[in-house]
Amino acid sequence: MARRIIPITALTGFLGSGKTTLLNYILEHNQGLKIGVVVNDYGDINIDSQLVADQTDTMLELTNGCMCCSMDSLDLDEAIGQFAYPGSPIDYIIIEASGLAEPADLAATLRDAMSGTTRLDSIVAVLDAANLEHNAETHATGLQQIEYSDFVVINKTDLVPPEKVEQIEALIKGVNERARIFTTVKAELDVRLILDQDIHESTPGTATDHHDHQHLHDNYTTMSFSTDKPLDPAAFQQFANEQIPADVYRAKGIVNLGNKGHRRKYVFHLVGKRAELTWTDWGTETPRTELVFIGKDFDQKQLHAQAESCIDQQPNAVDPEQQVVLPRRER
Repeated sequence: MARRIIPITALTGFLGSGKTTLLNYILEHNQGLKIGVVVNDYGDINIDSQLVADQTDTMLELTNGCMCCSMDSLDLDEAIGQFAYPGSPIDYIIIEASGLAEPADLAATLRDAMSGTTRLDSIVAVLDAANLEHNAETHATGLQQIEYSDFVVINKTDLVPPEKVEQIEALIKGVNERARIFTTVKAELDVRLILDQDIHESTPGTATDHHDHQHLHDNYTTMSFSTDKPLDPAAFQQFANEQIPADVYRAKGIVNLGNKGHRRKYVFHLVGKRAELTWTDWGTETPRTELVFIGKDFDQKQLHAQAESCIDQQPNAVDPEQQVVLPRRER
């Protein structure tokens, strides 16, 4: 019998670009494929894995690092091997890379990790249309992600005017003329256009040795906060709107507001100036708050203390009209 080769798609993109949103959309519109997922996050709490847990039961978590550095090729081999083996029911593997993964090293690591049972089908870069210029000014990673990708998804196009999208498309073509471009809102696109296309090819340049140069995440700080106690909605609203410092670029997590939050599971996202809180049901999960903050040179102890001060001291006093509103932050 011929050996079955399982294709792999890698999702890349800077912090908050919409990688997890795209991953969830692919899993919801899987075209009948049984998909194994590897989620790599930066921080000691893998929030992204929790945000896709409802979509698949074939997922591995890789925390506290980026797969281009602290996770060596051998570890990636082992992760892929959990899905790619003779008789495996998995049809496809998707790897969501950390938002701080180095594009060149990531591409090299992925290619090195391929075996006789897998092939690197494509690398998909997700861009945040509203923050692309800021990201490019801060570091060159955004442009490198374009350079090393096969597909580029310009996400959040509803937040910018049409001429801005045209400028981004021109930028992409100038950096990587072979990349296929898609424009999306909430990362929604026909997944048949990016899965199992077999278009990946080695990109120009040579990846630097993984441990002999400075990585992007070396310049970033992460702080995690978790508690089993419910947070007070008013206190959390003040914290999210006024106390998270401008040096925190990305924050995300699950928030438990207890009875005052109508016993809902709240999902918190902060990207630059935009903060968002949505809700779903806890299901069989035990309600718990888990938050991760990523930025540069912020006071971790102070931020942790401010988050801790949101713990509700009167969790049984319920105001049925109380809601949390997270407007655009002034930076």
